[in-house]
Amino acid sequence: MGSTPKNVLAALTAALLWAFAFVAPAAVRPASELLLVTGRYSLFGLCGLWVLWRGRRQLRLIPVRRIVFGLWIGFVGYFVFYICVSYSATMDSGFITAVVVGSSPITIAVAGNFAEKRMSWRELVAPVILILIGLGLLSVSDLIQGEGRDGAGDSILAILLALGAMLTWSYFVVRNAQSQRTWETKPDPTLWAGLVAMGAGGASMVLLPFAIASTPPETFEPYPLFKIVAWCVFLGVIASWWGTLIWVKAAQGIPVPLVGPLLATETIFGAVLSLPVENRLPTGAEVTGALFVLAGIAVYLFFDVKNSRLRARSTDGGDGSRATASEMAAPT
Repeated sequence: MGSTPKNVLAALTAALLWAFAFVAPAAVRPASELLLVTGRYSLFGLCGLWVLWRGRRQLRLIPVRRIVFGLWIGFVGYFVFYICVSYSATMDSGFITAVVVGSSPITIAVAGNFAEKRMSWRELVAPVILILIGLGLLSVSDLIQGEGRDGAGDSILAILLALGAMLTWSYFVVRNAQSQRTWETKPDPTLWAGLVAMGAGGASMVLLPFAIASTPPETFEPYPLFKIVAWCVFLGVIASWWGTLIWVKAAQGIPVPLVGPLLATETIFGAVLSLPVENRLPTGAEVTGALFVLAGIAVYLFFDVKNSRLRARSTDGGDGSRATASEMAAPT
């Protein structure tokens, strides 16, 4: 994976795998959202536990505070994030959930600009406005389609949950990047993925018995049971664990300005995949709102790439090293 084209292809593969998280909640009905989340991340956590056991000698060299931090961001960035995504997608629309969560590059940009100024605040105005217009169109369209007051209430709560997922994921990305920039010695990518997996898996294993007990009885009939087990295995082992490893390794050879566009493709994949599951075509307002969101992301990326090139030119006299996206690895 030495060349950028191969790394980009690998990162796109990871983004496609993660995008299935947006359609799984509707696909496993009548299983509860909590059962899907706890089942998925219990398997993800077991993968992490196996890796940490194999690398226990290296693990002992990592300070306890960093181990705790890895577990914490795994809990917040995976478990809490997907709780919000699952309930949002099943209460309303996987398409809208995917698009709202996909606006997180702007949230990351604002939070990241406070921590490490990458562009002027004036340059952030246009992308933020475009994103807000897009979210407004999606929200209004969804409320209009809601059936009565209960439908409208569900739509509002679903959008709030999607916004919660967006903020949670943004926190994960920014804190993960900040922490790794301040460490003199970065942990092995596989071990770090194992810690993150255990953070998500630990909470899931605790709640799994409750999730099973609160699941509708019809879920345990042969076909629904097969569906939920198959989706948990796919999301937990292939999408979460394998996708995480692909991203972490690929990100080591990807320039930082490419991180945003690659992460944004997860949203596009998720929105497209959700439509066949919901057995419908997107409405005009949804398409327009999504285009505004993507336009906002594109404008932000334009300024970010421009500023990155200016910074690179100003530091040409240095050691010639080039930052990569390894410290920004933040899959969902």
